This record gives sequence, C-alpha cells and structure tokens, in this order.
Amino acid sequence: MCELRILCKVITPMVMTGSNGKDVELRPSEFKGMMRFWWKAIKAENDLNELKKKEVELFGKIERKSNFGIRVVPCEVMKIEEANILPHKKNGYKKNAISSNYIFEVILSCPDDKQLQLCKNIFILSTILGGYGRRSRRGFGSVRAVSINDIPLEQTIDLSYIASLLNNSIESNVYTITRNKIVSGKRGGNYPWIKEIVLGKKTKDINKLLKKISQAAHDFYNYRDLSLGNIKPRMSSPIYVSIIKEYDNYIPIVTTLNSYYSKDKNYKWDFNKQNSFIQRVIS
Repeated sequence: MCELRILCKVITPMVMTGSNGKDVELRPSEFKGMMRFWWKAIKAENDLNELKKKEVELFGKIERKSNFGIRVVPCEVMKIEEANILPHKKNGYKKNAISSNYIFEVILSCPDDKQLQLCKNIFILSTILGGYGRRSRRGFGSVRAVSINDIPLEQTIDLSYIASLLNNSIESNVYTITRNKIVSGKRGGNYPWIKEIVLGKKTKDINKLLKKISQAAHDFYNYRDLSLGNIKPRMSSPIYVSIIKEYDNYIPIVTTLNSYYSKDKNYKWDFNKQNSFIQRVIS
C-alpha cells in the first residue's frame, strides 16, 4: 500500500459531532464523505449509471470495501470553543466546535501511487471548495491542507491552482478560467455537479466575513423557495461557500453546483437570487 500524510489546520470553527450529535470529534467518515461528494461534483458525469459504477470502484458500498483508506490523527489535545454559527443574529446560535487553528493529520493509503495521487487531489479540493460539519456551506468548518509528508504546500490558492487540481483529478481539461471564474465545459446529469467557481475579496477579519455570509443567506432566504436550500422540504444549497486562508488573509470561495431537486425535476429555480447572493458574498 502507498501512503501519504496531509497536515491540516482548521480555518473556521468546525461543528463536527459523533453519533450522538453532541460530542465534538474528528470523524474519518465525514472527511471521506466529502471526498465522495466533491469527486462526483468534479466528474460532472451525464451517464449516472457509469458514475455510480466508478463511485463504487473507488469509494465502495455496504457490501464492497473502499479501494483506499483514510485515518485522522490529532496532533494536539482537542481544542473546543463555543462558536456562534448564526453570527448575523443578535443573540446568535452557539454550538461547541473544534477551534480555529487546531491541527490534525489525515493519512491516505491506496494500493498504487496513481490512485494515491487522485485521492490526494480530491482531498485537497474538498478542503478548498468545501467544509465539514454544520453550516459548512456558509463558511464554517473550513480547513487548509498545510503540508504533505512534511513538505509545505504553496500558501497562495488562486483560480489557476484550483483549475489545475480539477483537471488533474479527471485527466481532462474540462475546467477553464473565463472572466475571473472557473467554468466547466461539461454538463452533468441530474445531480449537483460543478458549474462554476469564483473567489471573493480578501479580508483580515474572519468574524466580519462569516457574519456577511450569514447575513446574505438570511436576507435571500425564502421558505417557499429552494434556490438557496431549505429545511422543509430538506434541500442542501446548490451555492457552496467556503473560506480559504492565504497568509493572513481570508477569502470566500463560492462554488455554484447544478441545481437539482430529486422530488421535482421541473422545479423553477431563481437563478437571479442565486447570483445576487453570490455577489453579496464575494464583494
């Protein structure tokens, strides 16, 4: 088996809990789940049967073991803070969370080096584009990969670097940079695949940025509309906001996924609302 170690640092408070939904802990299954989610999003596969076949080959299923392993190893005593995950509200909504700057290590193991490189790329992309735990689509639970096998990673994360990771992960130049955003040249089927990715303005005030994201989500929310996600009916937002850290700066990164609601394939999406929300976040 081939193996590599990725040192990671928490950027924003991470509300990741165990099976009881209360105790904060690092769960390998959640990191692997995010790799699966972003792998599918990156593939933008139109043939869903083929997508499922390839997914099972890499990630496994109940009756078939995954083709790679993942372990999460704390590098220090767990640091817990009480985080306000709805910072736009006056009294907020506080939950115990793994603290910002907490350091841990993810160990990936694969049967060969080619697959190890794929898993490495997918994991790094999942930390850039996504987050972990509650409110991860609104900037919480963001993580940065700091080094691989003790070799530091480049501090600058720009569109060129992200597009390169995306294309290397699918061995095709599907993703290009147009008008300061990454766009996909491929259309997937009826599921959340990546349409475009855009970076926002830099700031040194992480609390102000989290509040801006939360306020924008509140202002554009409508319980009758699924365009930015909803609770009832349950619908995850197709607009995924994460936060990357570049030296002392924090940068929002917004990924627009294909809007798809499995219970109503003809649902009328408010794309103007989605675009207005994105502009509020990145401005």
